[in-house]
Amino acid sequence: MARKDKYDAVFRAPAPKSLSPHDRATAESKRIVEAETAKRATLTATLKAARLAKEAGDAAPKPKKSAAKKPEPETDGAS
Repeated sequence: MARKDKYDAVFRAPAPKSLSPHDRATAESKRIVEAETAKRATLTATLKAARLAKEAGDAAPKPKKSAAKKPEPETDGAS
């Protein structure tokens, strides 16, 4: 085990370099685009579910109402 610790001290991972302003701007723009994409996907799924629910309701046959019959005019027999 002591040997592994010895190598870890010699061969450690290099420290990450600080990001340049260009890299920071690129990373931030990617984060913004990914957030907008996720928001758009959520909205699209919500609208699709609403549309499918509406179409399912429209596809159901609605009972037809019979036309109201007009009362026939009463005749006195005078004609």
